Amino acid sequence: MKTAKKAGLVALGALLAGATVPATPAGAASMIQRTSICHSGDFSGRFTLQYEAVGFDYRITGGYTVSGPYIGDVAGTVSLRISYRTGSTTHTVYSQTSATTGHTTFTVPTTTTVPVTSTGTAAATFDNGSASCTATVPIS
Repeated sequence: MKTAKKAGLVALGALLAGATVPATPAGAASMIQRTSICHSGDFSGRFTLQYEAVGFDYRITGGYTVSGPYIGDVAGTVSLRISYRTGSTTHTVYSQTSATTGHTTFTVPTTTTVPVTSTGTAAATFDNGSASCTATVPIS
């Protein structure tokens, strides 16, 4: 019993000395980052999506890509499609096709969300004119 009391006093002393890490405020968003890589022969693409959990939604905050035989050195196009499924219906919430020199950053509207109760995906399709591949990340 004395050992338990002593351990409790030591823990209390640590709390009072500021040895704690502040807790995340209730309702604060948690940042999530997911990456996927695709290949087609020597050609490859890497796609990273960033989003946060806010209430009952995942809010997409952005993404970036790199592509080429040597990541970042091939011109072409990259297409981004963010969608989710509800039952048998697929809803596309954002899509964009851009020219790329091997590196592209996507900025999406702050209203781009996927419900946490649905199966969401973000797919980046890379095409350099002779090879193509798609990197897909789950949103969950």
